[in-house]
Amino acid sequence: MLSTLPLVGAILAGKFVLQFALGFQGFVDFSDVGIVLTAGVFLLGFLLAGTMADYKEAEKIPAEVASTLETLEEIFVLAATNRPGLDVASLRRGLLEMTDGIKGWLLKKRTSREVYESMTGLNLLIQQLEREGAGPYASRAVPQLLAVRRSVSRIDVIRRTGFLPPAYALLEVLVTIIIALTLIARFKSVAAACLLVPFVALINIYMLRLIRDIDNPFDYETDGRDHGSGEVPLFPLDEYRERLAARIEGGPVRPGTSEP
Repeated sequence: MLSTLPLVGAILAGKFVLQFALGFQGFVDFSDVGIVLTAGVFLLGFLLAGTMADYKEAEKIPAEVASTLETLEEIFVLAATNRPGLDVASLRRGLLEMTDGIKGWLLKKRTSREVYESMTGLNLLIQQLEREGAGPYASRAVPQLLAVRRSVSRIDVIRRTGFLPPAYALLEVLVTIIIALTLIARFKSVAAACLLVPFVALINIYMLRLIRDIDNPFDYETDGRDHGSGEVPLFPLDEYRERLAARIEGGPVRPGTSEP
């Protein structure tokens, strides 16, 4: 909102310059441009509904990744309980590396190739379970790794693609036309111009920027801050990482549990 208001102020100032400095009173009455305003509202609603559907799906992904990683950890703990030759701390450190790899990739500190390589590295730990005679646990771990890879791939697709680029192009043109029409329209009074011009400009510019923001809900700064205001929170992944690190530092696991 704070970054949109200066644009709205500039448009209102442009209206005043046209009307008072240049004496331009307008070509058409504001009431005659209602059909264009209606078309803009319809298209804004269409794009907002589509991007919000994708956003609600994206909102679930960090929690799904965190819960799947914790399930993998529990499988490793059970395998180590039944096969004393397995080092549960080493298995957990492998999970910690993959968790850090996913978080670093989300913060644009690592490439897509590196995050997929980290998942391949975890597959090597699952192969270790097989070699140590914990085949049933390895069979349980493979679907969980698949779920993590599927979630990461989904995030990658969301980040690289936009929602209907042709519709965005039409919306941008329509918003430009609407703002131009408010500048060349005649109003019944100065007070009406002062109210309607910034109102129309604010609604259209703000909604266009909002839709573009939530279209990529994984657009973070490298320090973890949201790039805009529509990024999904990553606290499920962060909190699992803290729990995992605490269990690694806590020492050996008590038999039959996942706690130190």
